[in-house]
Amino acid sequence: MAKSKSEKPVKFEDAIEQLESIIERIESGEVGLEDCLTQYEQGMSLIKQCRQVLTKAEKKIAELAPDVKGGLKVDDDVIEGEAD
Repeated sequence: MAKSKSEKPVKFEDAIEQLESIIERIESGEVGLEDCLTQYEQGMSLIKQCRQVLTKAEKKIAELAPDVKGGLKVDDDVIEGEAD
């Protein structure tokens, strides 16, 4: 039986590695049609998890991004940067 790798979240790097493996198996023709569909479903689940991780990271980066005056913006507070 095929193991469901989408039941619990995996680390981002592990998900990417699993996706690469799935792509290689599908593209090489190693798997039959039914297994290909199962692999595709697992891949789509992994992609969804990766997108969630990336979205969360983008939000965090946006929170920490420097403002136009050179200060560091953290949750609507601005920490003044040193002027050159």
